[in-house]
Amino acid sequence: MNKFAALIALIFATCTGSTYATGDSLGTPFKLSTREYSFLEQKVCTTQYGLKASKIKAYAFGERAGGDGKIALKARTSAYVECESHGQFNGKPMRYIDDCDLVDGEWDCSPPQLEVNLTINGRDIKVRPWGELTPEKSYMLLKDISRRGTFQGESLDKAIGDSCDIAKNKDPDIIELGCEAAMTISYWCPQAKTTGCPRVLFLSFDEPAYIRSKYGK
Repeated sequence: MNKFAALIALIFATCTGSTYATGDSLGTPFKLSTREYSFLEQKVCTTQYGLKASKIKAYAFGERAGGDGKIALKARTSAYVECESHGQFNGKPMRYIDDCDLVDGEWDCSPPQLEVNLTINGRDIKVRPWGELTPEKSYMLLKDISRRGTFQGESLDKAIGDSCDIAKNKDPDIIELGCEAAMTISYWCPQAKTTGCPRVLFLSFDEPAYIRSKYGK
């Protein structure tokens, strides 16, 4: 199951059947069998990249009703898979990660996603550049945004936090961020001298953002 569309839609709202947590929806640890662990390692890391898994954690989630700003979720069992590092960016490890769901007794995984560790303002941030975005562009964007101070009274550095998904919008000039807060960034800057470029169009700590780091620890 490819969760890219669901992930982007829910993170930026501006993913639903996903592994990751939002606030109070952390799951209960689920024990994998040796066969299941081996299957997930092969599926995500070994077959495509010739790598071993450095971490696999599974969780069971109960059904959650919607309302009061929460999204209704069905009961599910999901696994977070982290492959061993295959290289470095700016001296920090890069690795592939994935989330898999247990569907009718079989593990179904989305395409693995690259995750890089970036140092912004002296702290490590786990960043996942989606699609055609590169670690280099993601780093330059986050470094620039973190130095902008505030947007509508909110700290931009705090909005980045320690974990970010970064993806292009349908508009080629727009980048969407799902970090501690959800943000929309534009590279179309008709008044660049006043606004700077890229510029922040939207920021909300209330939008749902998937925090993979809660599962990666």
